[in-house]
Amino acid sequence: MAKELSQAQCILLTVHYASSANIKALHSFTPSRLDVLDPELVLRILLAYLPESTEPRQYTKYVEEVASRLYLDYERQDVEVDTSPVKDISPEQAQKRVKKLHLPEIKPPTFPPHAPTDLLTRFLCHRAHQIDEQTGLVNLVPQLIEPFLDRNDYLRTWYISVVLPLMRLEFEYYPDDETAQGMGLYEFGKLEGREGMDFLLQKASRQSSEVVAPGEVPNGHSTKGKPTIARDVRGLVGPWMYGHTERKRRKLLEKRPEEDSGKAQDGDDDEIVRRTRKISLSGVTPQDKTGHDWEYVYDWMVQHATSNFPLITSCVEEWDGPSDVDLGESGQGLGDYLGEEVQRKLELQYAQAAFASCYAAQSDTQETVKNAHGVLARLAELLDFMPPPDLASSVESLPKIERHAARISESQSLMDLAPPSLLKPEHPLTTPRLETYMLLQMMVYSAYQFSGLGNPLSLVSVAKLHFYSSADEQLGVLTRILTGLGKSGARKDEAQWTSDRAKLIWLWNWGIDADDESAKIGAGVLGKVDREDFELEMLKVFVDTSCYELAIRLYISEDDARRRLSLERMEQALLGKAMESYDGASNGNRMRGRMKKASDIITGFRKHFKDSASFQKAGCLIAATHALSFYSLTLQHGVPFQPVSIRVSSDPISLIDKVLEQNPRSYTKLDDLINIAVNLVSAGLQQSSPHPEDADEVDLDSNEDQRRKEAERRVTFMAIEAALREDDFETAYSYIVNRLTPSGTAITAPKNQTYVAQHARSSSRTSVRSKQQTHEDDTSWRAAFLAGRYRGSTTASPPTLRRLEQRTELLSLALLLAPISALTEILAAWRRCEEETTALQRSQQQAEDAFDDRADKRYGSASALPGNFTVGGEQPEMILNQKRRELGRFGASAREGAGRKDGDEAPMSMFDLTRGAAKAFSRNAFPLGGGAGAAGSTPVASAAEGGRGLEASTESLGSEASGLAAQQRVRRRDMVASAATGALASGLGWVLGATPTDQQQGQQQQQQ
Repeated sequence: MAKELSQAQCILLTVHYASSANIKALHSFTPSRLDVLDPELVLRILLAYLPESTEPRQYTKYVEEVASRLYLDYERQDVEVDTSPVKDISPEQAQKRVKKLHLPEIKPPTFPPHAPTDLLTRFLCHRAHQIDEQTGLVNLVPQLIEPFLDRNDYLRTWYISVVLPLMRLEFEYYPDDETAQGMGLYEFGKLEGREGMDFLLQKASRQSSEVVAPGEVPNGHSTKGKPTIARDVRGLVGPWMYGHTERKRRKLLEKRPEEDSGKAQDGDDDEIVRRTRKISLSGVTPQDKTGHDWEYVYDWMVQHATSNFPLITSCVEEWDGPSDVDLGESGQGLGDYLGEEVQRKLELQYAQAAFASCYAAQSDTQETVKNAHGVLARLAELLDFMPPPDLASSVESLPKIERHAARISESQSLMDLAPPSLLKPEHPLTTPRLETYMLLQMMVYSAYQFSGLGNPLSLVSVAKLHFYSSADEQLGVLTRILTGLGKSGARKDEAQWTSDRAKLIWLWNWGIDADDESAKIGAGVLGKVDREDFELEMLKVFVDTSCYELAIRLYISEDDARRRLSLERMEQALLGKAMESYDGASNGNRMRGRMKKASDIITGFRKHFKDSASFQKAGCLIAATHALSFYSLTLQHGVPFQPVSIRVSSDPISLIDKVLEQNPRSYTKLDDLINIAVNLVSAGLQQSSPHPEDADEVDLDSNEDQRRKEAERRVTFMAIEAALREDDFETAYSYIVNRLTPSGTAITAPKNQTYVAQHARSSSRTSVRSKQQTHEDDTSWRAAFLAGRYRGSTTASPPTLRRLEQRTELLSLALLLAPISALTEILAAWRRCEEETTALQRSQQQAEDAFDDRADKRYGSASALPGNFTVGGEQPEMILNQKRRELGRFGASAREGAGRKDGDEAPMSMFDLTRGAAKAFSRNAFPLGGGAGAAGSTPVASAAEGGRGLEASTESLGSEASGLAAQQRVRRRDMVASAATGALASGLGWVLGATPTDQQQGQQQQQQ
């Protein structure tokens, strides 16, 4: 029946069987009408009308027979050909229908000109694209192509490089990932270079841990947590690389292995050698850049190492390089798909990519360091090196590097460590060689030590620190590490600090010449730091953490030849740390906080610096601060006192004045306050003069002892002021007469001829005292004048003669010591005090006279008996202490002619004082007459009553004639009055017309 059909009817019947996927009918029908149904027509009908969802295994054998025209009768199915679908169609209608058929040309979308032109190859490729485009079921393509892989190299290469990667990506490795789907064979076949590689590894770059394909784990169960990058490179990128030559339109395999069966066994031997051989160490030269697509993978590795180094680590550890690919069953028997020379160059670049990935990693976590150590171990395996020791090994067990290898880098700029530059040919850090491997090993262990010391650094940061940083930058890193170690929560003992110091020493010299104590710089990552600076920072952190014994054992107990630091630098460092703690203290108590730290440093090391003046000064400062801490003290604007206030103050002793102001009755603790001031002076702090106009002279002429005395007198003056503020005149008076009053000799000592010549009448308007005496007496006269004019804070209780006498004494002392410029004001106070004394004495005399008169009048009465002084049965108030009325016997002769009864004395007036001064000019230290024979003595009036005030603390004012007077108690007012007249001679002598002695002598010589 089939032979009776016309050509058009045969074509329509073939289309009918193809549309219904009746392969058996086609297998029986088409061989019977070979005259009409030529192979190309049949295959075109199959392309157009055979459903793409039909499993290819149903028609692969058929299309092979169609293409070859070799129909095997014994394999045919005895199927009756049913011509009913077309037998009722007239030939004319059938012809018209045939003309309306759309039969495509057998031409695949991506079929290069150099590809084989045989009909079956073109049909298979075209059919595969149809299946993918119409159904997306790429998993059906292997059934179509695999039976014909041995037909030609093009079909095998196309299948392995295009179909296999896409099928694995969409259906095997990531079946549930929609983002990995959507690209067909046509689009994927057009991808080249970096674009195709990025597409295949997009899942691995987004997820470092992904579901492993069920076929790769036991029982088909998937696991999570295992990186898939090595699998993807081996199973996706590897097959895709197999088509590199097709994409470059050049043949990769010069001949197929099966063409020479005699060399098949040799190919198997080559495979064994390839899997066991190591990468050669010839370096990566510009000629080693092949332009192969594998180089894009290396770039991808370095690029992704910056942000996802664990992913790259997994790739290096589990992938052996370009020769390690998974071509599936279709790649069996292919042998080495790369040429030997190309493979050697690509393997070298793979090793360089592993080096570069470590330097490109930006993360500084400990996990990154461990991953880099894994890469090191893998490189040791690939390059046939000794595997590196464990990261946790002690620094003594770490490998050593040659000194020249530590400086192997010849790069000219920091840009050589940028990721794009790490794969340059002959890169000094990444070219596979023993030196670069050892250097990378040092970088990895250095990063591990940095992480363990609390200062994590990435490998690239370690490399930059080693090669490009300056000594100051490396010293900054060392300081930061030591600061972090010192501030760690757990207190470190000596064993821990010894271990940390060993790590830092290793970072300084990398174990090179570790026993060379004289080495100034090291070979390690911190090697630019000077050894003394390195040890100095270590000493500081030991002091910070109170490891004094360790610091003494390492840096002080050694003999001079082996001492790591000079004593001068150690002293400076120790004092610096003590003052740093001192400045940071919030309380001055040496038993608390940072003050305790400063005190412990000074105490712990002072015995090793016995002759150090700086340590003594620091001890004095701490002692003074500790003593101040017991007083309440607030500075300006309510700021509480802190120890640093002493060091920043231009006049630390002025703080004592604030203590006296803010602590009631603190002036009674004068000795304690003086000790504070003396310690402040001994501490060597900058002292300001209490009188700015004399500051220069004080600084130039005063030694330390003088400054201590000056501080003592100044604090005493402050205490006197505080006592007067709190209405405690007696304490102020006691401080003046017992602590500030100079000796009589100092007051009346004669000046030498040079001094007298310098202070003649022409200069009498200026001070007659030397600068030195002015400085010594300045505090005394000011204190005496301040207390002498004190009249009390209240007027409720009238002044007593005792108080007025004390004030007169103090004013007399002020007159003795004050400069000429202050005499007017002091004399005015003297006059007011004399007036008050005169008025009080007059009132007391009147009261005494009235009492006597009252007694005389009562004596004549009957009730009055001798000795009975009662008035109305009561004893009248007695006038006691008559001796206190005997004041001012300075002008005795004048008072004798005044007609006072019973020898009572009148108060001394200003005229009496001046006249007494004129009489004393002939016998005091400044004689106005040329014949004064007692220039070196001052007569004093003796008195029966006991001396008070100044007589307790001063010596006799006489020098040669003082023997007899020393045994008598001199009344203060008489003594001071007599001395004052002598002291006023140079200032008041010109008023009386007196001529200085030196001028008198000069006149006499001229007359002679």
